[in-house]
Amino acid sequence: MIMNSDYNLNVLLATLKADVQEWVEVRMKLLQLNVFEKTAIVGSFLIFGIIIINILFFALLFAFFAMGFLLGKWVNSVAGGFAIISFFYLLALMIILIFRKAVFTGLQNLLLKELNSNLDEESAK
Repeated sequence: MIMNSDYNLNVLLATLKADVQEWVEVRMKLLQLNVFEKTAIVGSFLIFGIIIINILFFALLFAFFAMGFLLGKWVNSVAGGFAIISFFYLLALMIILIFRKAVFTGLQNLLLKELNSNLDEESAK
């Protein structure tokens, strides 16, 4: 009777060990897949942002060229028109530099909110 209970205990412990090992492997795989998902989300977010910024950059560049020529016609000096546009660029740069902390914090919060929203969706499942 004692031998039989030791055998049952050994089988139970071996089964428990195998189950725990399988559980750890599954959890590690889940963690790996979650990391891949987050990397893909952040990567796609960044690539989309870069594409939008490039399109916006060129649109604004050509708009400011047109505005420079238009202002040049109004002030009778192409250089004067572009100087006015350059002033607006410098003014925008100064505003961005003054509020850089708020801009960085806003971008960080946006990125963290996007990552956290996916965690919330996953934990709701």
